[in-house]
Amino acid sequence: MSLLRSRVRGVGAVGAVALLALLAAGCADPGAPGGSSDGSSASPTEPEPTEPEPTEPEPTEPEPTEPSDPDETPAEPDPAPSDLEPGESVRGLPDGVEGTMDAPVGVGWSPADGRLFVVTYGSSSCPRLAEATADWDDGHESVVVRLVDPPADKICTMDYMPTTSVVAVPDDVDASSPVPVRLAGEGRVEVTPRPAPGKPGPMAWQPAD
Repeated sequence: MSLLRSRVRGVGAVGAVALLALLAAGCADPGAPGGSSDGSSASPTEPEPTEPEPTEPEPTEPEPTEPSDPDETPAEPDPAPSDLEPGESVRGLPDGVEGTMDAPVGVGWSPADGRLFVVTYGSSSCPRLAEATADWDDGHESVVVRLVDPPADKICTMDYMPTTSVVAVPDDVDASSPVPVRLAGEGRVEVTPRPAPGKPGPMAWQPAD
């Protein structure tokens, strides 16, 4: 009976040793399926997506601009052509004629016979113009040039520029002598002869009131 118990104890001891060996082998193999070093199974985790950080746009420096000169005067218009027909007008002074800032209107002979240059100063977009023809007054003493004002409701620029109109005079006007010219609404001036044929005559300016 004692011998049988000894054998049973021996078999139990051997079994316990074998079980411990199996457990040790399982813990030493981390690549075993379904197993880990701590005996628990770990499920793979998905990496959380990361949003890219917004980037600030690089500031751009504005291109430098040339400052405008408040004292700068507007460019003078080109000289008016000398071959204008009566009733035509153009911005600017006749070629060879000197302007003035002290009078709003002036008259002088054009290079063509029987024609006067009438220069008015004012807004370049709303100039006063002369009618195409002039006439003798009732006493046959002065040649009358009539000026036409721009429409009162027209929007005009605030500049002050010359405008030249061409006016035809009566055939019996003697251009070789001083000719009295009455500017309707402005006054009376005396137009002197041309210095030479084909040249414009001196301007007779009507002073401002």
